[in-house]
Amino acid sequence: MSYAVSDNVIVSGKVLIILAHPNVESFNHAVSKTVSRRLSNKGYEVKTRDLYQLGFDPVLSLEELKNYENGDFKHAQDILAEQEAILWADHLVLVFPTWWWSPPAILKGYLDRVFTPNFAFAFDENGIPKVSPLNGKKVSIIQTTGADEEFVKSEEMDEAVKKLFSTGIFGFCGMEVVHHEFLMGVSGKSYEELKQVLQEVDMMVDTWF
Repeated sequence: MSYAVSDNVIVSGKVLIILAHPNVESFNHAVSKTVSRRLSNKGYEVKTRDLYQLGFDPVLSLEELKNYENGDFKHAQDILAEQEAILWADHLVLVFPTWWWSPPAILKGYLDRVFTPNFAFAFDENGIPKVSPLNGKKVSIIQTTGADEEFVKSEEMDEAVKKLFSTGIFGFCGMEVVHHEFLMGVSGKSYEELKQVLQEVDMMVDTWF
């Protein structure tokens, strides 16, 4: 990656960072802080939802599933809080590791419970998609992998995950994934190498926004 950073351009907007890693000393947390700092320096309003620190329950209950199927969306307070945060934002930034070619279960459960009908998507009586409250919002994804670039590219793991998010999840909700960056092979990098990656993340985010 090669990017130029500029602190001279001040813009405005609202960005919600959704972080999914249990270790506060993890590289993912460092990435989240780097993104938040860069965006704040550029004049954005930034909020971070650290799903593990929030103690977010990712399990969709039977009651919630029945409500989901019956169209009864009297959500629990934890869901309403997350939906309010998402509605507040113009742009979501997801930061998470790759576990078994997928995001952590807490993030998948977040999507299961929070991205509900009439909030994230809707259909009319003829089954035709209607514009949802999330239509037009932007999404950027920063995903770390333990596997190196050679493996990720040769197995097309990156393309599989990109399709999941861009088409299967956010595209279905009328949102646009504008960036999906893989930081590959992080588990095999030294402390100094990881510091360099964070500098590259800082420059990368500056070019994104």
